[in-house]
Amino acid sequence: MGIKEIENTTHPVELESPSAPEQRQLTVAVIGLTELTETLLDIAWAEPGLRIVAAGDTDPVKAEAAARKYECTTYTDYRQLIVRNEADVLLVGAAPHQAFEYIRQALQKKMNILSGWPWAVNFEQGAEFVNLARREGVLFTVAQNGRFGRPFEYIKEFLHASVEQSNTIHLISAVCHIPVGPLEPSQRWLYDPKLAGGGVLVQNCYNLIDELSLCFGLPQRVYALTQSQAPDRQQRLSLTEDTAVMTMQYSDTLMAQVCASRTLGPARQHLRIHGKDRHLTATPEEVVVCDNTGAELERAAYKDDRRPALERLLKNLAGHLLDPKEHPLYPDHGVDLNTLAVIEAAYLSARTGMPEEPARILRLAGAAELNIDY
Repeated sequence: MGIKEIENTTHPVELESPSAPEQRQLTVAVIGLTELTETLLDIAWAEPGLRIVAAGDTDPVKAEAAARKYECTTYTDYRQLIVRNEADVLLVGAAPHQAFEYIRQALQKKMNILSGWPWAVNFEQGAEFVNLARREGVLFTVAQNGRFGRPFEYIKEFLHASVEQSNTIHLISAVCHIPVGPLEPSQRWLYDPKLAGGGVLVQNCYNLIDELSLCFGLPQRVYALTQSQAPDRQQRLSLTEDTAVMTMQYSDTLMAQVCASRTLGPARQHLRIHGKDRHLTATPEEVVVCDNTGAELERAAYKDDRRPALERLLKNLAGHLLDPKEHPLYPDHGVDLNTLAVIEAAYLSARTGMPEEPARILRLAGAAELNIDY
């Protein structure tokens, strides 16, 4: 297995806003007002094809501020928001362990879900969401804006050129160091593996693993080591990991390594793809291509692309809901299970000391690997 075939490109990141007079508006609601969901609400507020109908947060101050800003009904009880509204799209910013029952209810009411990450506390829960969405004829997808970021677009073009030029890719390396300070009391659930679903891998490194899955498919095997910085050995067993090293074997000639930490610094996030005669290094702000002597061949800067990427993501979802034939969804519904299966395999490997197969995890859940061609 190598680079995924990419001749049939179906990545519609430049959709026009669904604002034609004959098209109906999509209604939007949100549970959990976070930085991500508030940015999505700001984008929806500016789009004529989207109308915000309800916002919910357990903090009444946040809820009241949303009521004034978006001119919508607000709730501090998520259940009441879902019962009393018929939104087309529900944005989920609430923590997975808090939102589980509400997401199920929303899916059963035929609401499409756009969730922040982590979007499930484990693979089993994630599979339930995706399978329930399929049964109800709606979508469950993740607001991973890196999929629509300009650096990721550049990566795909680089891989396409590598196939054409026989520039064989043999190694991928990724670094995700995101130092964090002491958590507020309301965030201490992030230390609990049962509530958080894991530590630095799922909380901070989801986007990198997701992009690897989109580019190269599902790895055959995953090896991982994780550790907590807690001073007490017994305490480490009940805390999420602070540092993780994960190796993914795609074939006999291609592997990827991910090093992630929320205690080491300085802050750094990059994805590096090593080819036969050149390598690419991508960060959220820029992409640099060098030859194997280190001489720079190309550089492209993408500063302040986070919000535009989210705009492209939301337009892609809205366009697909309004006209699925004209605007195919990117990526396909259910692809998030591939990413979650890789993370689940990493956590299993860290516990067992053995390599784990993401495909086996998908099979056990009755899900099939999605072969994504961009």
